[in-house]
Amino acid sequence: MVEKISKYTLWAGMGISILILLLFFAIGYDRPFEENPKFTDPMLTDLMLIWTYFLVFAAIVVTIWSLIHGATTKGTGTMKETGLVARCGAISWGITICSLICGAILGFISKDDSMLINGKDWNDPFDIIITDMSLVSILVLLIVTICATIYSMVGKK
Repeated sequence: MVEKISKYTLWAGMGISILILLLFFAIGYDRPFEENPKFTDPMLTDLMLIWTYFLVFAAIVVTIWSLIHGATTKGTGTMKETGLVARCGAISWGITICSLICGAILGFISKDDSMLINGKDWNDPFDIIITDMSLVSILVLLIVTICATIYSMVGKK
């Protein structure tokens, strides 16, 4: 039952994401920016941002719930019942601690040089470091996800 809910949620999320991306690029994407016509001002940018915020919020809620659930149940239940190893509490804490350490390391090595964005100076060091840290984290997680997907596809045979 849990696997069906997970599968339907995954497919629904992917379908909605693809639909929003198609709408974003198909409707008013080439609209020129009023202040500088060299730039584009897509019409559905707000929809894209709202969907992104929703996905980030949902990921945070699920992560916190999983961490609390894994820590409180301490992995009770057999592998046959849950589909997880019996040590899911330790795994969830380990992943959380590793993520925080990686985020801190990336935050310390990020540069805070000023940047020129849309013709304006952007020199708030906190914003620049958070943005840089987020972009590098996305790339690292993308590589890890691709490797895990390939491993899971090859490992089942």
